[in-house]
Amino acid sequence: MDLSRRRFVQRLLASALLPLTGCSHHTYLAKRCPWSDSDFRRVEHVRDRPVYRTGPESAPAVLLLHELPGMSPADISLANCLGREGFSVYVPLLFGEVKQDNFVRGYFQTCLGGDYECSKLSTRSTALDWIGEVCEHVRKSNQPVGAIGMCLTGIFPVSLLSKGVAAAVLCQPTVPFNWLLGRPVGAQEKDLGLDPTDLGYAQTKSTVPMLAMRYMGDRRCPEERMKALQDTFPGRIAVIEIPRDGHSTLAGDFDACAFADTVAYLKVMLGVEAGPKRMREARLNGRACELTAEGKWRAVS
Repeated sequence: MDLSRRRFVQRLLASALLPLTGCSHHTYLAKRCPWSDSDFRRVEHVRDRPVYRTGPESAPAVLLLHELPGMSPADISLANCLGREGFSVYVPLLFGEVKQDNFVRGYFQTCLGGDYECSKLSTRSTALDWIGEVCEHVRKSNQPVGAIGMCLTGIFPVSLLSKGVAAAVLCQPTVPFNWLLGRPVGAQEKDLGLDPTDLGYAQTKSTVPMLAMRYMGDRRCPEERMKALQDTFPGRIAVIEIPRDGHSTLAGDFDACAFADTVAYLKVMLGVEAGPKRMREARLNGRACELTAEGKWRAVS
């Protein structure tokens, strides 16, 4: 089958099958952190890409990378929730339009037609080039900066450690996945979606402890991938595994305990509060844990 015909077949099947794997949408988060357009304003352009911001302007910065369906209302509500916790939250429009919430459109804009590598093993998305520029731009006026990735962008904060990210939250990292099934299969299940350069920097030149999370019933972010994260970064990854079905841990399928741990982690790592800070749900190698005053994970009884 020639390349053009193969691409046509991929698009046809994606249109039929991928809606079944989209992030579900709950109303609880919108009620918890309602927002209006005046709360969420465009503040910058990087490479002609708009960047939006909410929360106190002079507060420690959090770079929030939205999910595959787009910069959905749930993602904007999450940004507003983080702003209410005292962070200056920057949300670059990665693709699509503001308030877009469509998995199929997002898939076409990223995996099939954009600068995202969704299926290849150990491959870097070129979108990280300009996202890294956003990170550096934010750091100039807001030091330090944390990063939250979700779904398609779930692993991106690890790649941004080389840009000075001081806190990395990895929400249901989904890449790489099988384009037909909409979930990782085979070798993809243990692959972290990181190229050797970004992975090497994160392992050898960074000591930032990270927080990762998933729903236990989520086949799009399999248990094997979380295990690979912990094996790759021993002692540096605390994991939240929510014991039910769902996908979008902090947005569409918002979990209050995961959010509380995220806020506690960010506040210690970004210097808002001093450690030690015990986590509610996060576990370090299966044990309850806390973030120390020195910014390290430590298991506790």
